[in-house]
Order: sequence, then C-alpha cells, then structure tokens
Amino acid sequence: MDPGKPDTKYAADERLVTGVLEALGEVKNPDFVTDRAERLAEYELDDAKGLKLEVTQGGGPAVKLVLGKTARNGGVYLRQVGSNDVFAHRGRLDWTVRKELKDWRKRQLLSLKTEDLSQLVLRSKDGGSVTVKAGANPGEWSLAEGTQTPAGFRFSSQTAQQLAQQLASLSAQDFLEGEAAADAVTGLAEAHDSVEAHLKDGKKVVVHLGRQPEAKDGSATVAARVEGDAQVYQLPRYTASQLRKRLVDFRDMSLLGFEPAKVTKLKVQAGGRTAVVVKEGEGWKLTEPGKLPDGFEFDPSQVDVQLAWLRSLRGTRLVEGPLTDGQAGLASPAALVEVTVEGAPVQTLRLGKEAPGAANGGKELFARSTLDTLTHAVDEGARTRLAQGVELFKRHPRPGFAGGGQMQGLESLPPDVRRQLEAQLRANAGNR
Repeated sequence: MDPGKPDTKYAADERLVTGVLEALGEVKNPDFVTDRAERLAEYELDDAKGLKLEVTQGGGPAVKLVLGKTARNGGVYLRQVGSNDVFAHRGRLDWTVRKELKDWRKRQLLSLKTEDLSQLVLRSKDGGSVTVKAGANPGEWSLAEGTQTPAGFRFSSQTAQQLAQQLASLSAQDFLEGEAAADAVTGLAEAHDSVEAHLKDGKKVVVHLGRQPEAKDGSATVAARVEGDAQVYQLPRYTASQLRKRLVDFRDMSLLGFEPAKVTKLKVQAGGRTAVVVKEGEGWKLTEPGKLPDGFEFDPSQVDVQLAWLRSLRGTRLVEGPLTDGQAGLASPAALVEVTVEGAPVQTLRLGKEAPGAANGGKELFARSTLDTLTHAVDEGARTRLAQGVELFKRHPRPGFAGGGQMQGLESLPPDVRRQLEAQLRANAGNR
C-alpha cells in the first residue's frame, strides 16, 4: 500500500515478505545498548528518522519495532515501540525491510510452469503469426500442422523451449503508472506484438508487448500488459525482443547434428594440422598425427569436450543468394570437420573465406555442412579453435595447481597447514 495513496493496493512479492518474517524470528537476545531517551536521535530511533515495522499476527499481539542506523559492529540498532531500551541486532532484519514501495511489489507477470503449456501463438504487429505446439516429452516442441516453411528450414525445438521458459518466469524491471501507462503512449493502442500461451487445462494467457524503442542502450524498456491485468509493466528491452519471435527465429542454425555417444571417429583439419581420434571399445585412441609434440599427453575426456562444442556450434546467420564452393572458399576449406556416427552417414563441416556483412565489426566465415545445402556465416573463432589440431585433445593441469604440483593461493599459510591441505586436495582429486 502506498501511504500517499491509501486506497491503492499492489500485489506484494511473497518471497520478500517471507524473508522478513524469517529475519524477524532471528531477533533473539540482541545486545543491550542504553535506555536513555535522549539518545534515541543519536541512534536514529526517534520519530524523525526511525523506520517503523509492524507485524500483525492473527490471534496474537502485534510486533512493533523501530529500526535505526547501522550498529557499530554491524547489524542495526532497534527498539520496541513505546520503549526507550536500545539494542544492537547483528542479523539480516534491517536489509530485508529497508526498501522503497516499488521494491516490495510483485514483479513476476505470470505464474506458469513450462510443463503445463500446450502451445504458444506469437502474433506480430504486421498481422503474421506462428504457432508452436508442445510434444509428449518435456522440452519437445514442433510447428503447428500446415505451417509453410522456406526450403531447407529446420525447426529448433530448443528455441521454442527457451521461449516457454522465459515466458513462464517473465519478470518486470519496473512499473508504469498514470499518463505514462496510457496505451497511446506505450504503443499498446496500435497494432502490436503479443504472445498467447495455451495451457493444458484449457486456460489462455496473453502478454501484449508495446512499442520497441530504437535506443540500444541497456536502460531502454518496453511496456507490457497481461490480458485481464490493468497493471502496465516495464520489461528490459532485451527480454521483450526475445519474446518477439517470427518463423525465421525458430530456424535451427546448428551446423552439425549427432549424438555424441554414437560417434566412432572424429577428424579435425585446419591451419595445416590434422588430428584424428577413433573410438576403441569404450575409450578413445589418437591415431593422427603419428608424431606427437614433445611433452604431449593425450586426454580422452577432451574428445567428449570437443564433440559437445561441435554439437552446440551454430551459424550466426544465413548467407543469401547462390554461392559456389569456389566463391565461398569451400572447395579448399580453411577448416574441415568430419564426424563418423554409428549407423549413419559421415557428417562434414567446412569453413571457407571471410563472409562480408558481419555485425558489430566482427569477423565471420562462410560455412556449409551436410545437414542442409544452405550457406551459413560462422564466427571466426571456430576456425581459430579448430586450428589447434591435436592440442584440442591435450591433457591440461588441474586448475589451482602451479608447476611442480603446488596449490596456488596457499603461499601465505604455515608450511605444515599448507602441506596438509594440498595432500587432502590431491586425495580428493584422485577419487573423482
């Protein structure tokens, strides 16, 4: 409740209220400071500066406290209303209650669970729409039947799941009131984007998104309103942009698609280096290069690390227009990856010349894989990583140990204590 607007009430964040009650229960045996009334102002416990806290209990007496300034040894000075006895309490009560009105308000727009969603309908201000439907398994999504897609389009179930999760946990940065919240000001009176969530119990929730600001600074916000809720919320610009999905945004930009557990061979070629690993039984064997660098030690677990990275590698954008292998530098690629999968054709990824048009002054390369016939752009960092060759599979020292096996950061400890800690850490590492 706003003291300046006693008739206006807002939904409170229950977690914050619970936190205050828990902190209040921790106020036990505080340190007595003084009982002199003339010193209340000194501790900011007088009517002029004291923060009053009143907790009404059903069937019990109300708890009425006054909180003052920060205590000398931490915590806060406090007293009961009607008493001059001053105490110092070192708990968390003070920072759980010392908030502005807006900080107490509930910021979560929706109370949804992703597993309760059956479909999402995204409507754009230009009249277009796209519908994604939840599958039988958690996190499984698909386009609605009859959706017209471009040639070579692959749908990203992961993108749909991320959208569902973001919608379910949607939280406001701030609130709009008065004239600033008028639909004519926020853009909600005109054609606008919206996200329509259908639940398995038949209910429907709609989030309306206001005008997207042109400013690219992080402080820009977007007005949002939930259908049936008069409150107008402010969403961070980035959050709102993630909800404005079009069909093209659901395109799967993966460059390789395989189950790491089914991979039997991996070949990496870049920067004049070639490295090949082959699965033998349950483990990995390095078969190329034949001569390894001095001091090199093969780490089979790094194969799994690189496979996970390749599986997550995505193009940054599609390159429009016909482009031959020669034009893209893919006839003699700057980097080549071949993934042999049990019971499936070999998957290949080629990186070529620099692709013009990279955003924000970055550098991208042309890329093509056997997943489709499209040409992608990919961050140049992918080639840089692949150019490490056999070093991709090198065993690295465990984090925290310097050369010679001494744990870093323990130099200031007494020698006997340091030795005990290092021995314990090594023993724990060996048991992993």
